[in-house]
Amino acid sequence: MGKKSLIKSTAKKKTKSAKKDEVKKTAKKAKVTAKAAAKAGTTAKTTAAAKTRSKKTVATAKKNVSLKDLILKKFEAWKPAKIFRAAVDEEYLKNFASPPIVSGLSDEEAKKIKKLLLKKRDMTTIKTEIKKETAEKAAAEKAAAEKAAAEKAAAEKAAAEKAAAEKAAAEKAAAEKAAAEKAAAEKAAAEKAAAEKAAAEKAAAEKAAAEKKKAYLKTLPLKKFEAWKPAKIFRAAVDEEYLKNFASPPIVSGLSDEEAKKIKKLLLKKRDMATIRAEIKKEAAERKAAEKAAAEKAAVERETAKKSAAEREVAEKATMKKVIIGLASGFIILVALIFSASSSNNSKYYIKEKTGILEIWQGRYAPLGEERMMTLPGVPLPEQINAVYSESEVFPLIFNYYIDKADAISDMSDTPDYVAIKSYLNEALLFATTGDLRKKVYSRLNNIKFNDLMYKAGVSESRGAISDLDEAMRYLNKASLLKVDAGKSDVVKQKIESIKEQKAEMIEAQVAEEATVSASVKPDVVEQKIESTEEQSAEMIEAQVPEEATVSASVKPDVVEQKIESTKEQSAEMIEAQVPEEATVSAPAE
Repeated sequence: MGKKSLIKSTAKKKTKSAKKDEVKKTAKKAKVTAKAAAKAGTTAKTTAAAKTRSKKTVATAKKNVSLKDLILKKFEAWKPAKIFRAAVDEEYLKNFASPPIVSGLSDEEAKKIKKLLLKKRDMTTIKTEIKKETAEKAAAEKAAAEKAAAEKAAAEKAAAEKAAAEKAAAEKAAAEKAAAEKAAAEKAAAEKAAAEKAAAEKAAAEKAAAEKKKAYLKTLPLKKFEAWKPAKIFRAAVDEEYLKNFASPPIVSGLSDEEAKKIKKLLLKKRDMATIRAEIKKEAAERKAAEKAAAEKAAVERETAKKSAAEREVAEKATMKKVIIGLASGFIILVALIFSASSSNNSKYYIKEKTGILEIWQGRYAPLGEERMMTLPGVPLPEQINAVYSESEVFPLIFNYYIDKADAISDMSDTPDYVAIKSYLNEALLFATTGDLRKKVYSRLNNIKFNDLMYKAGVSESRGAISDLDEAMRYLNKASLLKVDAGKSDVVKQKIESIKEQKAEMIEAQVAEEATVSASVKPDVVEQKIESTEEQSAEMIEAQVPEEATVSASVKPDVVEQKIESTKEQSAEMIEAQVPEEATVSAPAE
């Protein structure tokens, strides 16, 4: 993908440059023809004079003219005897119309292209336009940064003001609640104290009045008064006229009839000790009943006050709890919105081009803002330009960039730098969004590992010793477990078979040499050799598993066990095949 787009872009640039070269060439030709026409006018005169001079100098001998004389020599301008004028075609001039600069397009597009073709451009205008573009771009970036900073500051300020307002509201509510509770408690205490004081004063006054009255009643019956007698009894003169018109005055005057009746009843009421005692008892009973009623009323009022205070406290606690729950839920919702906005902004990607280099930007983990993720030099802009890109749209560009870098290193020389290729492939693996892309990277890594193992196996095989052949077998067994092409797998199998044959031949030669030296070969020695070979083979196969797991996607345990068993069987067959040969060699010695 990256190579095709790069080829397209270079092809477009070449066609544009070729067109520019053609335009320059035509302009140069026009200038040359204009200069030639100007020179033709000036040289016309000189040719006529030259002809006359040439006639005079024909007879004379030719002289060698130096370059300096030739350059400084003046020629008269030639003029024709009659100036040629082309015949005017009146019919053609009547119907003449200049062809359009651009055809086959709309009027607006034709105007745009005409304006572009007629536009004069030189290095100064190009430099000014580049400076203008860079200044506009810098101004736009600065404005975007300032806007983002202003939005961030406004958001932080709003959050701080909101937190301060919530804190002030909570403190105000708590202060009002404490003041209300304190005022209610003081009011209840004052009312209680006033009620107790009034009840105490009333009880003391009533008690003092009762004691005073009781003492007076005790002394009153025992008090003695002297009877008064006048010296002469006065007798009023009888007024007969008055007696005729006499009417007794009312007992009480100046009151209503009902009040007068009540006072009259009281005045005419007969009082004795029994009635006085009954009235005293009645008053005491009434006083006790009033005190009891007042106490009950005070108790009821206290209970209602306590109950109302408890209910008010419960209501205040409930309202405070609701306020706290509302504030907490609002804060949680705000945090959730901030986190969702941050994750949404972090999943956004942007593609920009700066001085011909493609840049990939990613949104910060914040509600606003973005930061440069990486630059991809040499990668062209995608055909479809979007305001925002997703991960599935951006990561393939990065993946192809690293794949192209790895391919470029592999194509540089016959012995490529596998370390650099691996690093680029591992970087590409981080941006592989699909299973096919990952499979592509793993196949390349397996090929590199395969080539490395085959090279090491070849080096070990070239040394020629049995231990070196075992080491080569270990490398080949590792290579056989890699997921590569069928052709490479067949090459590994053929290589393993050839090394086995080499090893068998070397073991046979070694056994023959040992038979000539030793008289006989004991069976326990053969068994020990078989066991040691089996243990070495098992260790070799088990040591391959961790290294193969890093390259291949997964290695099944049953495959490893099968490989160990097959290697054990092969080693046992090879050792057992040696025993008859050794016995045949050692028989004559016995």
